[in-house]
Amino acid sequence: MVSASAVTQWQSLTATVNETKSPNTFLKVLLFGAHESFPTESIEIGLLTGDRAIAPFVQRDGEAIAVAGLGETFQTVGFPNISIKRPMTASELLFNRRPGSVVFPSGEQQLSAIESHIARDMKRMADLVSNAEEWLCAQALRGEISYSAADEHHFKVTYPKPGGHTLNTVATWATASTATPSIDFTAAKRLIANEHDIPTTHAIMSQEAATNFVKIAEVKTNLDNRRMLAGDLDLRRQFELSGAMFLGNYMGVDCWEYSRSVSVSGSSEALIRAGYVEFVSAVPQAENWLYYGAIADLEALEGRMFQGERFSKSWLKKDPSQRIVVVKSRPLPVMRRPGSVVSIDTTP
Repeated sequence: MVSASAVTQWQSLTATVNETKSPNTFLKVLLFGAHESFPTESIEIGLLTGDRAIAPFVQRDGEAIAVAGLGETFQTVGFPNISIKRPMTASELLFNRRPGSVVFPSGEQQLSAIESHIARDMKRMADLVSNAEEWLCAQALRGEISYSAADEHHFKVTYPKPGGHTLNTVATWATASTATPSIDFTAAKRLIANEHDIPTTHAIMSQEAATNFVKIAEVKTNLDNRRMLAGDLDLRRQFELSGAMFLGNYMGVDCWEYSRSVSVSGSSEALIRAGYVEFVSAVPQAENWLYYGAIADLEALEGRMFQGERFSKSWLKKDPSQRIVVVKSRPLPVMRRPGSVVSIDTTP
């Protein structure tokens, strides 16, 4: 029989919190599916800019001309730090009855109940971390990650977009008879293609933008909500389970409504700004990564830095009797090509 100590060891808890699947992951899965963990607390990020220079010409048998590398700017940033804990009292672990449980449980049944309770609370903690990751990803689309720690310290990471990549629609989408989203879609596709030679694949809309979008006459005529390859159906279902709603394909771009919000310091905040559409390129060439910094913990790996996405451990408090469970993570979404995103306000 598995002992309670084995279930609460950091190796078991860390495996659980890393394997738990959470609902708020649309942006993370769509744009930041590439993950990498680092053994450091900070990282130097290189941001790539567009390059339209041509190769220089030389005379026959002439010496080759040296050329510069791809335009790149660097910044060194620290990884955001997430550390949350959940105290579990002895009474809730030992005496709280679950639906369908027996009145007088055996030792093995009691251990199983404890495992279920810990797993349920670990799921809750993993969801909180996933919500934070999704919020960071949403901020990255806007060009700046800005957050405050509990001790009032403020942190900021910028991914500056090229000029013109944040703009207003030609005509507001709120007036269906005069709106011209085809012009806005063309402008976004042109900006991304001109900057990085990559396609615009998705338009992620706020609830307000999506509501207006589907009412527009030219959208009703040209929106293809059946254009989905058989191999993409499972991915579409995964996105819909993550809170996104597929609207259809318009001008070669998959359109989604993503109306989810998260609670930040007690205030509800929409992941996609009200009235906005984020045009993105979900291709490997966009070079979007979700990086994870090292977690310092003296119990893990004999005191070395823990290199991974999430770390968890627990310990007993003697009086009052409690088991404290901690989950830590240091996620940082990185957009190495900020020009692969165009943000359009549809209600100027």
